[in-house]
Amino acid sequence: MKFACLLFVLMTTAPLHADELPNWTIEQPIEAVSYLTEPASSEVVVVINDNALGGNHAGLFAGKLLIDPAGSYFGVRIQDKDWSAPTLADYARYQTVDGPNIRLYRFFLQAQAFAAIVQRIHNAGATPPLFCASAVQNLLAGIAPFDAIEPTGWTTPSALGDRLDSLTRGEGALGVCQKLDASPC
Repeated sequence: MKFACLLFVLMTTAPLHADELPNWTIEQPIEAVSYLTEPASSEVVVVINDNALGGNHAGLFAGKLLIDPAGSYFGVRIQDKDWSAPTLADYARYQTVDGPNIRLYRFFLQAQAFAAIVQRIHNAGATPPLFCASAVQNLLAGIAPFDAIEPTGWTTPSALGDRLDSLTRGEGALGVCQKLDASPC
């Protein structure tokens, strides 16, 4: 029953018509995203769109490589003739169509761990709708510094963010959490 309720909430929070999506050619960017730095070559950035109960979406950058499981970013952005490639600022801005509650979890990885995540991204298949967060969590699961994160059959973007919060807080934090304006979460 809980899953059915969550499914209903998630389905009713998304835009119902294509004309409700942002018009990227005329809308001005949210200024806050200009403070974000692009991921370093050994950095993993998990983007959590947390604008609804359970969250709306999760995506992941490994360096410049973006995986947007079950997302619409590439399909929408490719329609803009001036768009050339995903950037963290553009992807974060895209997520604000639902609201400003976007969190970015940033982690620098050792070369072997980073390569393992990139390999998982390249091996990832299609992700069904509502499984974006589980896809992202499974890309990270068991690889340092995500050793304590277990593979999952399903989770929400908010729950994934909660798991990542434990890695970005307190003394000995393994990463950082940022808001759109690059301030700490």
